[in-house]
Order: sequence, then structure tokens, then C-alpha cells
Amino acid sequence: MWDRLLYFYVNNEWNRLYFSAMDTGLIMLTFYALYAYLIPDYFRRKSLGRLIILSALLVLLLAGMASWIMGLLLQNMMVPIHFDFSWTYKDMQYNRFFMAFLGMLAGTFVKLALDRFVLQRNLARLEKERSEAELTYLKSQLNPHFLFNSLNSLYSQLELGTGDPKQTLSALADMLRYQLYDSGQELASLNKELGYLADYIALQKLRLDNCAVTYVVTGDIEGQEIAPLLLITFVENAFKHVSDNLTENFIDISVRINEGQLDFNCQNSYEVSAAIKGIGLDNVRKRLLLIYGEHQQLRIKEGNNIYTVELSLCLKS
Repeated sequence: MWDRLLYFYVNNEWNRLYFSAMDTGLIMLTFYALYAYLIPDYFRRKSLGRLIILSALLVLLLAGMASWIMGLLLQNMMVPIHFDFSWTYKDMQYNRFFMAFLGMLAGTFVKLALDRFVLQRNLARLEKERSEAELTYLKSQLNPHFLFNSLNSLYSQLELGTGDPKQTLSALADMLRYQLYDSGQELASLNKELGYLADYIALQKLRLDNCAVTYVVTGDIEGQEIAPLLLITFVENAFKHVSDNLTENFIDISVRINEGQLDFNCQNSYEVSAAIKGIGLDNVRKRLLLIYGEHQQLRIKEGNNIYTVELSLCLKS
């Protein structure tokens, strides 16, 4: 293409080959000098003035060398070059300078573009690794939180002598098994996740004698997947902060699945003086953002001694 586009005015095929070889060689030398040395040197030293001076010297040096070689060939007729027009030595110098300048621009922009692409790819990889590390850290915080609350509930049951301790220990074992073998995955079966909630609720109900607890699941949960241990924090907080002194204490938990969307609602009565805070809610907010991004919406309301959590998210099936 170079030969056909720029040397259409040279009739002889061999002449075009000589000119093309010299001009493309000049551009290649300038290109790789910028690409392989001057631009990396600029990134190391952060000196724009040095880059401009060295680039100008490189262009002048290579253009002058190419002009000298061309003049030598023309004066001594070392190759059969025949023009259909007249060229002065000054014209030839300008032409060689243009060729070298073209190589300089190409080398600069190609190097900058490729480096930018590599940088963006590395940043994306680092961001992914950071997100995975943060998710692992958040899960490691959830496990002690859950175990602490569960053991307190079991202790209360043993202390009061209510229920069947064997059945409670079996439910606790199932929950721990889910944590050990399923929570390490990016996604877990929604069926197992909701079963985990059911075991936890059954265990907590054993220690509550003045609180009405309901747990309802509607919709088709088969074949659906969800980030593990995502809903348990809200349920834990409901049992932890439910009021003991109000006339009607309650915890209502509902899960509805419809066309790939999960709607979770958790309400509990609480005393105004009891603030519902903790690392659990902060962790679950971060996990929701990291895993589901914009495909989730979390709303928390407080008022009239009722604490409400509403979560909507698109399930990953």
C-alpha cells in the first residue's frame, strides 16, 4: 500500500521498491526508537522536556542519514533511479524529515494506547481481586457473629430446660454444615439458604415465650441461586432487638420469589430506646453492592416501634 499510494509517480517497478524499502525502513527505525526506548524512558523519568528534545534529535538524525544515503545513490548512480520530475536536495531532506516525523508520531501514539489498554486491564484485575478479598473478609466476619448468637440461643434452651436439645443440636449441625460447605461458594442454592433460615428461626423460637414469630416462603425456589448467608443478618438482628416489654411483640419474615426476583421482608417490634446497629448490617450492604451492584435495592425503615427491612434483588439462576 505504501508503494502504490506514495510512489505512483515513479514509473519503474525497481525504483519503487528501492524508495519503499528506504522510506518504510526510516519509519520503522523512528517508530521502534520511540516505542521501545524514548516513551518508556519518559514514564521512568517523567521529563517531558527530555522526551521532546530526544525525539527531535532522533528525527533530525535519522532524516539526515536517510537524505545522505539517498543523495549518495543519486549522485553516483549506484541504483537505476529515474524520476519523471526534478527534485532538489532540499526537497529530499524535507521529504525524509516528514517520513521520520510520521514514524515518531506513530510510535508515540501506539505505545501510549497499548500502555493504556494494559493499565486498564491490570486495574480491572486488581479491582476484581480486591472485591474477592473483601468478600472473603466479610464472610469471615459473619461466621463468628452467627456462631455467637446461636450458642447463646442453645445455652438459653439448656438453661431453661425447654424443647429437645438433640433436635436443636441437629439443626445447629445442619446450619454449620451449610456454612462450612456451601457458604464458600460464590452462589448457593436458594433452597438451602432458606432452609438455613428456617433452622435458625426454629432454634431462636425456643427461647422466646412472649413473641409471635412467622416465616412464610412463596413462589418457586427450585433451581434458583443466591449469594450465601445474605439474609441471615437481617433475621439475626430481628431476634436480637425484638422488644420484650411491649404488649404485642412480633417478628414477621416473608420471602417471595417471582420470575427471578426475590422480595425479602422482615419486620420486628422494638423499643425506641434500643438502637439497632452493628457490623452485620454494614457488611451485608457491602456484599449486596459487590455482588449484585445495581440489581438490588435495600430499604430499612423505623417508626411506631416497628423496624422493617425490605430487600429486592434479581436472583442469579
